[in-house]
Amino acid sequence: MKKLFCTICFVLVFFETLYGAQPVWDYEENLVLKKDEIYKKSFQIAGLQKELKFYWTLYKNYGLVVNLNYDKFPYQFILYTDYARKSFKLPISRAGDIRDIEVFLSFIKYDYESKEASLWLGVLYPQKIKSGS
Repeated sequence: MKKLFCTICFVLVFFETLYGAQPVWDYEENLVLKKDEIYKKSFQIAGLQKELKFYWTLYKNYGLVVNLNYDKFPYQFILYTDYARKSFKLPISRAGDIRDIEVFLSFIKYDYESKEASLWLGVLYPQKIKSGS
């Protein structure tokens, strides 16, 4: 019985480390932005040039209001430093046999003295999905 329990625990730990691994980011950058300072980044997707730009407008009640524009489509959201509300995920392309290109924007901290927000930007580019045959 003890041997069975140890085997089950080992299998659970093995699968958790296998599937719970952190992603390997294709692009990442730490940013420090002042209020209304615009950050721009361009992407080449299927031969088309796409632009991502964002800025923050307000820090109130521990929340950072962010305006983001991707491919002329506007988004507005609030980021906090707690785990559940710290990041915004934006899938920016969809194509048949590749996974989405995903952009993640995370709020790290707000500096009251300099009135600057620290953000992290991460991008996962598409990878071919392996077929079963």
